Amino acid sequence: MSNPDNPPASDGERHLHHHEHVHYDGGPASIHGASAAVTGWAELGNGEVVELASPGARFGARILDCIAVTIIVIGVILLGVFGAAGVSGSDGASAAVFVTSVLVGAAVFLLYEVVQIALWGQTLGKRASNVKVVNAVNGGVPGWGKAIGRWAIPGLLWLIPFVGPLLTGLCYLSLVWDRVRQGWHDRSAGTLVVRT
Repeated sequence: MSNPDNPPASDGERHLHHHEHVHYDGGPASIHGASAAVTGWAELGNGEVVELASPGARFGARILDCIAVTIIVIGVILLGVFGAAGVSGSDGASAAVFVTSVLVGAAVFLLYEVVQIALWGQTLGKRASNVKVVNAVNGGVPGWGKAIGRWAIPGLLWLIPFVGPLLTGLCYLSLVWDRVRQGWHDRSAGTLVVRT
């Protein structure tokens, strides 16, 4: 277990004092020391001290991931549209191709996010932004269960009529006021997003 008074130094000899980090024990984060503000550091359940990813880096990663997924989904939809053009004038067939394209697009987003987080803890956007999703207890790769759970929270919120997009936005924004920068999706899945 790390000694908070003499933490490991890395990346330019960063020094961490006992009041500058929070401890994650698998449940709600608890703060060590007097300050309850977000400090940028957390102690995992195994005692390892990690630097948390900034909200800006996480937002940048999400934007890059949205761009990547949008390019893929546009490709899928264009294939569907050109496929529908080959169907002779049937509005029902065109609608079916469109719905299929939307469903395939959602599946692409699920696969894009879940597979990369489960296997490596990083999507393309997270790699470019130098952030990584880790298991909050041991710092390892999240694995399939945590990756699916982390994706499902904002995904299911999005499906709620009228307020879904707002709730999904709050899910991602909630990391700003959390002591260990966990969005609702991170907290429910037991993950943290750290700097690499």
